Amino acid sequence: MSRSIVLFPLVATLCMPTLSQGQRPRFGIAIGQGIVAGDSRVVVDAGSFNVTGAGQAGLHIRGMAEWPLHSTAFAFRAEFFYNRLHSSPNSYAVVGDSIATTALTDRTVGIMSSFVASLAPNAGVSPYFVLGTGVVKSSLGTNSDPQSNDVVISRGGIGLGLQTGMGLRFRVQRTDFLVEWRYAQVLNNTRGSAYWPLTVGIRF
Repeated sequence: MSRSIVLFPLVATLCMPTLSQGQRPRFGIAIGQGIVAGDSRVVVDAGSFNVTGAGQAGLHIRGMAEWPLHSTAFAFRAEFFYNRLHSSPNSYAVVGDSIATTALTDRTVGIMSSFVASLAPNAGVSPYFVLGTGVVKSSLGTNSDPQSNDVVISRGGIGLGLQTGMGLRFRVQRTDFLVEWRYAQVLNNTRGSAYWPLTVGIRF
């Protein structure tokens, strides 16, 4: 846990000297869905039973501040995000050799340090790639009664998170409209499901 908490400020500190001098940050927000991504679950001990990541899509929201680097094709983003997956009561998943209850709620919230590389930075429409890492808090909510939809047991932790993906930027005067598709994974032992955040956003 302590290594992850130290890592993000260190990475951010190393990035800051490369930012273009005199350039103001641009701010934005994005919203969409986090879609469960493949067989990435782990088994988490919830006391008398096991729980694992949720199996249904949910809300993803992200705020950002972006600074251009010395090259116009590259930028640095500081991002804050929230993702929520969920499952219906009495739902289960096979994880390795085990069967575990899927979490009623599967939440992640974190701070990311991301690099953005644009293929056509001066064009009206440009594809771009995103790679980021940061500190993420995971929380799985469940209930020992498989028929109940009420969360009465929570398991969580803090660890390193990774996100990578691509997007398409549409520029209208000084406003950018963003469509992004990412893969997100938390690396701590109490993590939920990995997910694909599919979002639309705006940057000023």
